[in-house]
Amino acid sequence: MFGRGSMIVAAGFAMVIGGYSLKMNRMAVNASDNFNALWQKSLVHEEAMSGMNFGINRVWGGHPEEYSTNLINTPCTTAVNIIPVGTDTVIVRSIARGYLRDDQYWEDNDQLLHVADTVMAYFTFNIPVSEWFYFTNNDMGIYWTTGDTVWGPMHCNRSIVTSGAPVFYEKVTARLGISPLPGASGNQARYYGGWEIGVNASIPTDLSRIRDLANEANAGHARNTCCVYDTTLTLKFRDDGTVIRKVGNRVADTVQVTTIAPTGVLYVTKDIHISGVLNGSLTMLTDDDVWIDDNITYAQDPLTVANADDYLGMVAIDDIFVTENVANNSDVTINASMLAVNGSFTAQNYSTRVISGVLRVVGSIAQNTRGAVGTFNNFTHQINHGFSKRYYFDPRLRTTSPPNFPFVRSLRLSSWWE
Repeated sequence: MFGRGSMIVAAGFAMVIGGYSLKMNRMAVNASDNFNALWQKSLVHEEAMSGMNFGINRVWGGHPEEYSTNLINTPCTTAVNIIPVGTDTVIVRSIARGYLRDDQYWEDNDQLLHVADTVMAYFTFNIPVSEWFYFTNNDMGIYWTTGDTVWGPMHCNRSIVTSGAPVFYEKVTARLGISPLPGASGNQARYYGGWEIGVNASIPTDLSRIRDLANEANAGHARNTCCVYDTTLTLKFRDDGTVIRKVGNRVADTVQVTTIAPTGVLYVTKDIHISGVLNGSLTMLTDDDVWIDDNITYAQDPLTVANADDYLGMVAIDDIFVTENVANNSDVTINASMLAVNGSFTAQNYSTRVISGVLRVVGSIAQNTRGAVGTFNNFTHQINHGFSKRYYFDPRLRTTSPPNFPFVRSLRLSSWWE
């Protein structure tokens, strides 16, 4: 019995071990198949990314027109397409294809399994200039100095010059350079969002849409009564959605903002004077200058109220001035997106006016030539005349802007899908 029992036990062990061995072999084969499948799918994905890089480089290189090509890199083929959509959007699409052997698929279809991967990118050209907090064609060598703080992206089409230790919390870009160069001896500025040189974007000059919308909404109304004015206009906004309006030398009246700007825009051929608290959404265009006679703020502070819906756009063909007057001699707050197409955002008589405290801007500033708002001592960095600056980017401007605010024609990656 002992001998026969031993044989039975040995046979049982052999069967168990054999079954286990067979199972391990199958697992090894499956693991190998899974590895091969993963490798092939990864290869296809990387080929799609390579095709995308090819397409993007072509677009960035100044060729956003329609284009198609096939890139062959055994065992994959990649189709790259550049697809313009209207005048504002360009789509780059890369589709890579390859094949792998899948046992079940082969058994069912008697052929290799087709594997594909797609990557897409959307580029836009028309970017509201308000998406930059600070934007100039030329800084004119005016210094950013100790005490100057900028919360928001900024750009200059020429050079940016610093002295002392200004602070920039988001990315700083310039086409021609930053002086002194960040990281070099003598540059104490803080670039918390990084910096880049060689970036170019043109300030918007086509304002026809604002004029057209104002003229269309003014149809049926006499000049100087609704959306279009050919004389000096003074507006003192009130937090109930009304505005005290003074047209030329007429007696002031009080009207709803939505009544005089049903499409959200006003067009004035002469100067505009503004102040007060805006409850609403409005873009103003003047063929002359804008004068900020006192604080101009929103009914809801966009830095503290997440769903604030007040927007003000100031667009001047010439300059935007912080008026020299008693009201502006002790700090000034401005909530707005500002654009001086041929001129500057500046403080009136900045080099002779009294020390006026802090100029606090929440919104965005775009100007052809950087305007000064004060003067300072080169050695102590103390203000001699005018204002020191506290500039904050309105975070809502990353995705929205005042009504029909002008666009910068600049290529930008807006979305990516893979």
